[in-house]
Amino acid sequence: MIYTKGDAIQSLKPNAQWVLRDGVLEWLDENQTKPTDSAIESEITRLNKAESMRLLRIERDNRLAK
Repeated sequence: MIYTKGDAIQSLKPNAQWVLRDGVLEWLDENQTKPTDSAIESEITRLNKAESMRLLRIERDNRLAK
């Protein structure tokens, strides 16, 4: 899975209110601060790097369950 800007925002600010329109972030949440573009890009990179381990854990869990 390749993670997107939306995935990164959800990871950084769970339950926040926001909308992506044509790739532009509209921040609607008054209780949380809007993440910076660099924070979002860093989170995308982190999520993509961690993906192989996430998939490996899923496979391990499936094999253990059998």
